[in-house]
Amino acid sequence: MVVAKPSGVVVHRSEMGREAEPLLQRVRDALGCWVHPVHRLDRGTSGCLLFALRREALPGLVEALRAGEKRYLALVRGHVRSLEPVTVDRPMKSSRGILQDARTHLAPVAGSAEPRASLVLARPETGRFHQIRRHLRDLSHPVLGDTTHGDTRVNRAWREEFGLHRLALHCASLDLPLPEGPLRVVCPIPDDLGHVLRRMPWWEEARRALPELLGAEAAA
Repeated sequence: MVVAKPSGVVVHRSEMGREAEPLLQRVRDALGCWVHPVHRLDRGTSGCLLFALRREALPGLVEALRAGEKRYLALVRGHVRSLEPVTVDRPMKSSRGILQDARTHLAPVAGSAEPRASLVLARPETGRFHQIRRHLRDLSHPVLGDTTHGDTRVNRAWREEFGLHRLALHCASLDLPLPEGPLRVVCPIPDDLGHVLRRMPWWEEARRALPELLGAEAAA
């Protein structure tokens, strides 16, 4: 099962998410059975979240997710002038201080000098903690609304001027090679992020570049 996770909701109970009802609980209550998350999304990230309905299906789905592709849309600070893709290959330390490989493929889609913001398509090859957010920060293009790796002053300006009250990162699609055949799932952009993107001067350009993810074919 793939669920459209809202921004601001944790996947499961943790020390950082005690005050909110986790998505795991919501899905379990809605279905009336136990479910098992195959991967995680940060609290602020929205989009495709994969669950297994049986525990014994977890290993196969984890492997399919590793062999497949996840695509994220990130609204970042700054005008990325070059639309050439780039791969960031910078190891990251785990919570235990162990250095781990971390690789993210980034493809700028559109951007503007005013407001200074760009839309980037991110394809993480590994799944480290805050990987996309940290790699974009290292390129001096942090995700807007990122209270951990971003700029407080810039985030405040985007809240006040554009109504961006969330992390501007969305897991837009999953491609999984399953034994039954390939599976592709696309999660529509939620309104709390979509209303900001639609105000950008490059919105139509982005829709033409990513029709499947941004719905350009529906406007034709």
